[in-house]
Amino acid sequence: MGQRCFSCCCCCCSWSWDTSTTSTSLPQTVTANTLSSQPKQFKVLILGQPQSGKTQLGHLLSGSKRQAQDTEPTNGVRCYRMELPANGQTPHPVSLSLTEIGGNTEMQRLWPHYYASAHGLIFCFDLSLGIDDLQLTFDRLAKCLQGTALSGKPVLLVARQERDGVQLYDIEHTFHLEHLAKSCNCPLHICHVDNEQDRWRGIIWLQRQLLSQAPNLEQRIKYDMNMESWQRRKRSILSSGKLAQVHRHRFRRQNRRVS
Repeated sequence: MGQRCFSCCCCCCSWSWDTSTTSTSLPQTVTANTLSSQPKQFKVLILGQPQSGKTQLGHLLSGSKRQAQDTEPTNGVRCYRMELPANGQTPHPVSLSLTEIGGNTEMQRLWPHYYASAHGLIFCFDLSLGIDDLQLTFDRLAKCLQGTALSGKPVLLVARQERDGVQLYDIEHTFHLEHLAKSCNCPLHICHVDNEQDRWRGIIWLQRQLLSQAPNLEQRIKYDMNMESWQRRKRSILSSGKLAQVHRHRFRRQNRRVS
């Protein structure tokens, strides 16, 4: 299975739903002080079911143009970059490394391998799906967050398509997303990809969350990465039989001569 990786850079806007956010202003002009400060680096995953708009979002956030022939679902990994300057709501610039992973069944088995190193999650879903398919989508989101290395990290939900008579707050209440967020201790917001102001509020929210939690997130990532390294080492030792040899040598009884 091959991997495709695209790197793009640009300052652009994005999305979110937040009942506590009332400002719809776009970013303020970048000042000399902003340019002189080094952006903080964060890694964010873009996950979701197949055809949920992950690739569309990646190009939208990075400002890169999607090729006309690029119409197949992602079967691998795509990488994007987004540079966010400081603005009226966030005092420090941020550089986001965005990693989109394919959503088919085979690729979903690889998702957990990326959780530990991520600072946050962007999860895409298709609002035009039926109620049963939407339930499966949010069940998959719960599986990503509950008891994993993503628990406790900020999550931005992004809807694509439209559905007559259905608002995002209907989705939030119908599928108990607030309860999910609280049970996993994950700050969570929901927004629509096609609403520019909504997207921008979401990205500003994510920028604030990452900056405010930066020290805790870095400690968490270091701990989880060390644990994963130890688990891999432990499995390697067990599979090679070295652990049994160590125990035999450690607890081997010494023969004593009785005088």
